[in-house]
Amino acid sequence: MSKILFTSNHVTRTARSFLASSCTHRPQGRLLSSVELKPPASRRAMLYVPCSNPRMIEKSFISPADSIAYDLEDSVAPGKKDEARRLISEVLNGDRQPKGEMVARINAIGTGYEDDDLNAVLPTKHLQAIALPKTNSPDHISYLISRIDQLAPPQKRTGGDQPIKIIAMIESSRAMIDIERIASSGKGHLDALLFAAEDYCADVGLTRTPSRDELLYPRSKLVTTAKAFGLQAIDLVCVDYKNPDTLREESEEGKRLGFDGKQAIHPNQIDIIHQSFSPSEQAILKAARVKFSFEHHDKQGTGAYTLDGQMIDAPIYKQAIKVLAKAYAAGLKIPDVHLEDI
Repeated sequence: MSKILFTSNHVTRTARSFLASSCTHRPQGRLLSSVELKPPASRRAMLYVPCSNPRMIEKSFISPADSIAYDLEDSVAPGKKDEARRLISEVLNGDRQPKGEMVARINAIGTGYEDDDLNAVLPTKHLQAIALPKTNSPDHISYLISRIDQLAPPQKRTGGDQPIKIIAMIESSRAMIDIERIASSGKGHLDALLFAAEDYCADVGLTRTPSRDELLYPRSKLVTTAKAFGLQAIDLVCVDYKNPDTLREESEEGKRLGFDGKQAIHPNQIDIIHQSFSPSEQAILKAARVKFSFEHHDKQGTGAYTLDGQMIDAPIYKQAIKVLAKAYAAGLKIPDVHLEDI
Protein backbone atom coordinates (compact mmCIF):
# COMPACT_ATOMS: atom_id res chain seq x y z
CA MET A 1 0.00 0.00 0.00
CA SER A 2 1.28 3.48 -0.81
CA LYS A 3 2.24 5.44 2.28
CA ILE A 4 0.84 8.67 0.83
CA LEU A 5 -2.55 8.13 -0.76
CA PHE A 6 -3.25 11.70 -1.84
CA THR A 7 -1.28 14.72 -2.98
CA SER A 8 -2.13 18.20 -1.76
CA ASN A 9 -3.28 19.52 -5.13
CA HIS A 10 -4.71 16.56 -6.93
CA VAL A 11 -5.28 12.86 -6.89
CA THR A 12 -2.59 11.19 -8.98
CA ARG A 13 -5.01 8.70 -10.51
CA THR A 14 -8.23 9.36 -12.35
CA ALA A 15 -11.35 9.70 -10.22
CA ARG A 16 -12.56 6.27 -11.23
CA SER A 17 -9.30 4.45 -10.55
CA PHE A 18 -8.84 6.41 -7.33
CA LEU A 19 -12.15 5.16 -6.02
CA ALA A 20 -11.60 1.68 -7.36
CA SER A 21 -8.31 1.54 -5.46
CA SER A 22 -10.36 1.46 -2.28
CA CYS A 23 -11.15 -2.18 -2.93
CA THR A 24 -8.07 -3.49 -4.72
CA HIS A 25 -6.82 -4.97 -1.47
CA ARG A 26 -10.24 -6.65 -1.04
CA PRO A 27 -11.17 -6.05 2.60
CA GLN A 28 -12.83 -9.18 3.93
CA GLY A 29 -16.59 -8.93 3.45
CA ARG A 30 -16.39 -5.19 2.84
CA LEU A 31 -15.98 -4.84 -0.93
CA LEU A 32 -17.71 -1.68 -2.15
CA SER A 33 -20.33 -2.08 -4.87
CA SER A 34 -20.01 -0.55 -8.33
CA VAL A 35 -22.77 1.92 -7.48
CA GLU A 36 -20.96 3.05 -4.32
CA LEU A 37 -17.71 3.41 -6.25
CA LYS A 38 -19.21 5.50 -9.06
CA PRO A 39 -17.21 8.75 -9.19
CA PRO A 40 -19.68 11.63 -9.42
CA ALA A 41 -19.56 14.50 -11.86
CA SER A 42 -19.86 17.64 -9.80
CA ARG A 43 -23.29 19.24 -10.16
CA ARG A 44 -23.40 21.36 -7.03
CA ALA A 45 -25.08 24.31 -8.76
CA MET A 46 -27.04 23.98 -12.00
CA LEU A 47 -27.70 27.48 -13.34
CA TYR A 48 -30.56 28.10 -15.77
CA VAL A 49 -29.75 30.51 -18.61
CA PRO A 50 -32.62 31.72 -20.86
CA CYS A 51 -31.63 31.11 -24.47
CA SER A 52 -33.72 34.05 -25.62
CA ASN A 53 -31.40 36.44 -23.75
CA PRO A 54 -28.03 37.01 -25.48
CA ARG A 55 -26.74 39.07 -22.55
CA MET A 56 -27.28 36.22 -20.09
CA ILE A 57 -25.81 33.73 -22.53
CA GLU A 58 -22.68 35.88 -22.71
CA LYS A 59 -22.43 35.95 -18.91
CA SER A 60 -22.69 32.16 -18.77
CA PHE A 61 -19.23 31.80 -20.31
CA ILE A 62 -17.63 33.19 -17.14
CA SER A 63 -19.97 31.51 -14.66
CA PRO A 64 -18.36 29.32 -11.98
CA ALA A 65 -21.43 27.03 -11.88
CA ASP A 66 -20.72 23.31 -12.18
CA SER A 67 -23.55 22.96 -14.68
CA ILE A 68 -25.04 25.50 -17.11
CA ALA A 69 -28.55 24.62 -18.27
CA TYR A 70 -29.29 26.58 -21.44
CA ASP A 71 -33.05 26.85 -21.29
CA LEU A 72 -35.51 26.46 -24.14
CA GLU A 73 -38.50 25.79 -21.88
CA ASP A 74 -40.10 27.98 -19.19
CA SER A 75 -37.94 31.08 -19.60
CA VAL A 76 -38.55 31.34 -23.36
CA ALA A 77 -41.85 32.70 -24.68
CA PRO A 78 -43.53 30.70 -27.48
CA GLY A 79 -42.83 33.44 -30.00
CA LYS A 80 -39.12 33.34 -29.23
CA LYS A 81 -38.53 29.58 -29.39
CA ASP A 82 -37.03 29.61 -32.89
CA GLU A 83 -34.60 32.40 -32.05
CA ALA A 84 -33.64 30.61 -28.83
CA ARG A 85 -32.92 27.42 -30.78
CA ARG A 86 -30.68 29.35 -33.15
CA LEU A 87 -28.77 30.87 -30.24
CA ILE A 88 -28.34 27.62 -28.33
CA SER A 89 -27.08 25.89 -31.46
CA GLU A 90 -24.46 28.62 -31.86
CA VAL A 91 -23.42 28.27 -28.21
CA LEU A 92 -23.15 24.48 -28.36
CA ASN A 93 -21.12 24.61 -31.58
CA GLY A 94 -19.04 27.65 -30.67
CA ASP A 95 -15.40 28.11 -29.77
CA ARG A 96 -16.19 29.43 -26.28
CA GLN A 97 -17.41 27.17 -23.50
CA PRO A 98 -18.18 27.81 -19.85
CA LYS A 99 -16.21 26.15 -17.07
CA GLY A 100 -19.13 23.86 -16.23
CA GLU A 101 -21.09 21.11 -17.91
CA MET A 102 -23.13 22.26 -20.93
CA VAL A 103 -26.77 21.19 -20.56
CA ALA A 104 -29.80 21.92 -22.74
CA ARG A 105 -33.20 22.04 -21.08
CA ILE A 106 -35.63 21.24 -23.86
CA ASN A 107 -39.41 21.50 -23.85
CA ALA A 108 -41.36 18.56 -22.48
CA ILE A 109 -42.27 15.63 -24.69
CA GLY A 110 -45.78 16.14 -26.01
CA THR A 111 -45.66 19.94 -26.17
CA GLY A 112 -44.96 19.97 -29.90
CA TYR A 113 -41.72 21.88 -29.34
CA GLU A 114 -39.45 19.02 -28.35
CA ASP A 115 -38.48 17.71 -31.80
CA ASP A 116 -37.38 21.13 -33.02
CA ASP A 117 -35.42 21.53 -29.79
CA LEU A 118 -33.67 18.19 -30.26
CA ASN A 119 -32.92 18.92 -33.91
CA ALA A 120 -31.18 22.09 -32.75
CA VAL A 121 -29.12 20.72 -29.87
CA LEU A 122 -28.32 17.04 -30.45
CA PRO A 123 -26.04 17.38 -33.52
CA THR A 124 -23.85 19.98 -31.77
CA LYS A 125 -20.23 19.51 -30.72
CA HIS A 126 -20.31 20.51 -27.07
CA LEU A 127 -23.65 19.31 -25.68
CA GLN A 128 -23.03 17.12 -22.63
CA ALA A 129 -26.48 16.62 -21.11
CA ILE A 130 -30.21 17.07 -21.67
CA ALA A 131 -32.52 18.20 -18.88
CA LEU A 132 -35.86 16.57 -19.69
CA PRO A 133 -38.85 18.40 -18.15
CA LYS A 134 -41.93 16.54 -16.96
CA THR A 135 -40.39 13.09 -17.19
CA ASN A 136 -43.53 11.16 -16.31
CA SER A 137 -42.61 7.67 -17.49
CA PRO A 138 -39.74 5.53 -18.80
CA ASP A 139 -41.24 6.00 -22.27
CA HIS A 140 -40.07 9.62 -22.21
CA ILE A 141 -36.52 8.49 -21.50
CA SER A 142 -36.71 5.86 -24.25
CA TYR A 143 -37.95 8.41 -26.76
CA LEU A 144 -35.16 10.83 -25.92
CA ILE A 145 -32.53 8.11 -26.25
CA SER A 146 -33.92 7.12 -29.65
CA ARG A 147 -33.49 10.72 -30.82
CA ILE A 148 -29.98 10.87 -29.36
CA ASP A 149 -29.06 7.75 -31.33
CA GLN A 150 -30.45 9.30 -34.51
CA LEU A 151 -29.07 12.83 -34.27
CA ALA A 152 -26.06 13.03 -31.96
CA PRO A 153 -22.43 12.48 -33.02
CA PRO A 154 -21.45 8.78 -32.78
CA GLN A 155 -19.40 9.15 -29.60
CA LYS A 156 -22.42 10.65 -27.82
CA ARG A 157 -24.87 7.89 -28.73
CA THR A 158 -25.64 4.74 -26.78
CA GLY A 159 -22.41 2.78 -26.38
CA GLY A 160 -20.25 5.78 -27.26
CA ASP A 161 -17.38 6.92 -25.07
CA GLN A 162 -19.06 10.28 -24.31
CA PRO A 163 -22.79 9.47 -24.11
CA ILE A 164 -25.11 12.41 -23.67
CA LYS A 165 -26.37 12.38 -20.10
CA ILE A 166 -30.03 12.75 -19.21
CA ILE A 167 -31.27 14.67 -16.18
CA ALA A 168 -34.85 13.53 -15.57
CA MET A 169 -36.97 16.31 -14.10
CA ILE A 170 -39.57 14.95 -11.67
CA GLU A 171 -42.47 17.39 -11.64
CA SER A 172 -45.72 15.51 -10.99
CA SER A 173 -47.48 12.97 -8.80
CA ARG A 174 -47.49 10.57 -11.74
CA ALA A 175 -43.71 10.83 -12.05
CA MET A 176 -43.27 10.32 -8.32
CA ILE A 177 -45.41 7.17 -8.40
CA ASP A 178 -43.39 5.84 -11.36
CA ILE A 179 -40.02 7.12 -10.19
CA GLU A 180 -38.39 3.71 -9.71
CA ARG A 181 -39.20 2.65 -13.27
CA ILE A 182 -37.92 5.99 -14.53
CA ALA A 183 -34.69 5.65 -12.53
CA SER A 184 -34.07 2.12 -13.79
CA SER A 185 -34.30 3.16 -17.45
CA GLY A 186 -31.72 4.99 -19.48
CA LYS A 187 -29.21 2.62 -21.16
CA GLY A 188 -26.20 4.45 -19.71
CA HIS A 189 -27.60 7.91 -20.46
CA LEU A 190 -29.71 8.64 -17.37
CA ASP A 191 -27.44 10.35 -14.85
CA ALA A 192 -29.58 12.34 -12.41
CA LEU A 193 -33.05 12.93 -11.01
CA LEU A 194 -34.10 16.52 -10.41
CA PHE A 195 -36.95 17.74 -8.20
CA ALA A 196 -39.02 20.54 -9.77
CA ALA A 197 -40.91 21.80 -6.73
CA GLU A 198 -43.13 24.47 -8.24
CA ASP A 199 -44.66 22.21 -10.88
CA TYR A 200 -44.97 19.39 -8.36
CA CYS A 201 -46.84 21.66 -5.93
CA ALA A 202 -49.17 22.79 -8.71
CA ASP A 203 -49.86 19.21 -9.77
CA VAL A 204 -50.48 17.85 -6.27
CA GLY A 205 -52.19 20.93 -4.86
CA LEU A 206 -49.55 21.64 -2.22
CA THR A 207 -48.91 25.08 -0.82
CA ARG A 208 -45.19 25.68 -0.56
CA THR A 209 -44.25 27.22 2.79
CA PRO A 210 -40.95 28.57 4.17
CA SER A 211 -40.60 25.45 6.34
CA ARG A 212 -40.75 23.15 3.27
CA ASP A 213 -42.28 20.48 5.52
CA GLU A 214 -44.85 19.66 2.87
CA LEU A 215 -42.02 18.73 0.46
CA LEU A 216 -40.10 16.41 2.77
CA TYR A 217 -41.74 13.25 1.42
CA PRO A 218 -41.17 13.84 -2.33
CA ARG A 219 -37.65 15.15 -1.78
CA SER A 220 -36.69 12.19 0.40
CA LYS A 221 -38.24 9.72 -2.02
CA LEU A 222 -36.38 11.24 -4.95
CA VAL A 223 -33.03 11.13 -3.12
CA THR A 224 -33.54 7.55 -1.95
CA THR A 225 -34.52 6.38 -5.43
CA ALA A 226 -31.65 8.22 -7.11
CA LYS A 227 -29.07 6.71 -4.79
CA ALA A 228 -30.57 3.22 -5.13
CA PHE A 229 -29.96 3.39 -8.89
CA GLY A 230 -26.58 5.14 -8.80
CA LEU A 231 -27.91 8.52 -9.93
CA GLN A 232 -27.34 12.04 -8.69
CA ALA A 233 -30.14 13.96 -6.96
CA ILE A 234 -30.63 17.67 -7.67
CA ASP A 235 -32.74 19.74 -5.29
CA LEU A 236 -35.41 22.40 -5.78
CA VAL A 237 -34.97 26.05 -6.78
CA CYS A 238 -34.79 28.69 -4.06
CA VAL A 239 -37.28 31.18 -5.46
CA ASP A 240 -36.36 33.81 -2.84
CA TYR A 241 -33.20 34.46 -4.80
CA LYS A 242 -32.43 37.84 -3.21
CA ASN A 243 -32.27 36.36 0.31
CA PRO A 244 -28.91 34.65 0.94
CA ASP A 245 -29.98 33.37 4.36
CA THR A 246 -32.93 31.49 2.88
CA LEU A 247 -30.73 30.07 0.13
CA ARG A 248 -28.12 28.91 2.63
CA GLU A 249 -30.77 27.30 4.85
CA GLU A 250 -32.34 25.49 1.88
CA SER A 251 -28.96 24.37 0.56
CA GLU A 252 -27.77 23.01 3.90
CA GLU A 253 -31.07 21.20 4.34
CA GLY A 254 -30.78 19.69 0.87
CA LYS A 255 -27.28 18.46 1.64
CA ARG A 256 -28.50 16.86 4.88
CA LEU A 257 -31.26 15.09 2.95
CA GLY A 258 -28.69 13.60 0.59
CA PHE A 259 -28.97 15.84 -2.48
CA ASP A 260 -25.82 16.32 -4.55
CA GLY A 261 -26.66 19.81 -5.74
CA LYS A 262 -29.30 22.45 -6.30
CA GLN A 263 -30.85 24.37 -9.16
CA ALA A 264 -30.03 28.08 -9.45
CA ILE A 265 -31.97 30.83 -11.20
CA HIS A 266 -29.57 33.71 -10.52
CA PRO A 267 -25.77 33.93 -10.70
CA ASN A 268 -25.67 35.34 -7.17
CA GLN A 269 -26.86 31.98 -5.84
CA ILE A 270 -23.92 29.95 -7.10
CA ASP A 271 -21.30 30.64 -4.42
CA ILE A 272 -23.59 29.79 -1.52
CA ILE A 273 -24.80 26.61 -3.23
CA HIS A 274 -21.24 25.52 -4.01
CA GLN A 275 -20.17 26.14 -0.43
CA SER A 276 -23.09 24.17 0.97
CA PHE A 277 -22.64 21.15 -1.29
CA SER A 278 -18.84 20.97 -0.95
CA PRO A 279 -17.15 19.00 1.82
CA SER A 280 -15.39 21.26 4.32
CA GLU A 281 -11.61 21.10 4.77
CA GLN A 282 -12.20 19.39 8.11
CA ALA A 283 -14.52 16.81 6.53
CA ILE A 284 -12.03 16.09 3.74
CA LEU A 285 -9.15 15.62 6.19
CA LYS A 286 -11.24 13.32 8.36
CA ALA A 287 -12.32 11.27 5.33
CA ALA A 288 -8.73 10.93 4.13
CA ARG A 289 -7.63 9.73 7.57
CA VAL A 290 -10.53 7.27 7.77
CA LYS A 291 -9.71 5.85 4.33
CA PHE A 292 -6.03 5.44 5.11
CA SER A 293 -6.57 4.03 8.59
CA PHE A 294 -9.34 1.64 7.54
CA GLU A 295 -7.23 0.14 4.76
CA HIS A 296 -4.23 -0.06 7.09
CA HIS A 297 -6.25 -1.86 9.78
CA ASP A 298 -7.87 -4.12 7.20
CA LYS A 299 -4.46 -5.14 5.89
CA GLN A 300 -3.53 -6.04 9.47
CA GLY A 301 -6.68 -8.14 9.79
CA THR A 302 -8.29 -5.79 12.32
CA GLY A 303 -12.07 -5.42 12.48
CA ALA A 304 -13.74 -2.29 13.78
CA TYR A 305 -11.38 0.11 15.54
CA THR A 306 -11.36 3.59 17.09
CA LEU A 307 -10.11 6.81 15.50
CA ASP A 308 -10.37 10.09 17.41
CA GLY A 309 -12.81 8.48 19.80
CA GLN A 310 -15.15 7.26 17.03
CA MET A 311 -15.68 3.64 16.06
CA ILE A 312 -14.69 3.12 12.42
CA ASP A 313 -16.26 0.30 10.44
CA ALA A 314 -17.31 -0.41 6.85
CA PRO A 315 -20.25 2.08 6.69
CA ILE A 316 -18.01 4.91 7.98
CA TYR A 317 -15.38 3.92 5.40
CA LYS A 318 -17.95 4.06 2.60
CA GLN A 319 -19.04 7.53 3.74
CA ALA A 320 -15.41 8.67 3.69
CA ILE A 321 -14.95 7.41 0.13
CA LYS A 322 -17.98 9.40 -0.99
CA VAL A 323 -16.70 12.57 0.70
CA LEU A 324 -13.35 12.21 -1.07
CA ALA A 325 -15.05 11.54 -4.40
CA LYS A 326 -17.10 14.73 -4.04
CA ALA A 327 -14.00 16.69 -3.09
CA TYR A 328 -12.12 15.34 -6.10
CA ALA A 329 -14.99 16.08 -8.48
CA ALA A 330 -15.25 19.64 -7.16
CA GLY A 331 -11.51 20.22 -7.61
CA LEU A 332 -10.86 20.62 -3.88
CA LYS A 333 -7.52 19.89 -2.25
CA ILE A 334 -7.11 16.50 -0.60
CA PRO A 335 -4.36 16.50 2.05
CA ASP A 336 -1.43 14.14 2.40
CA VAL A 337 -2.05 11.35 4.90
CA HIS A 338 0.79 9.41 6.55
CA LEU A 339 0.79 6.45 8.88
CA GLU A 340 1.87 8.68 11.76
CA ASP A 341 -1.21 10.85 11.18
CA ILE A 342 -3.54 8.10 12.33
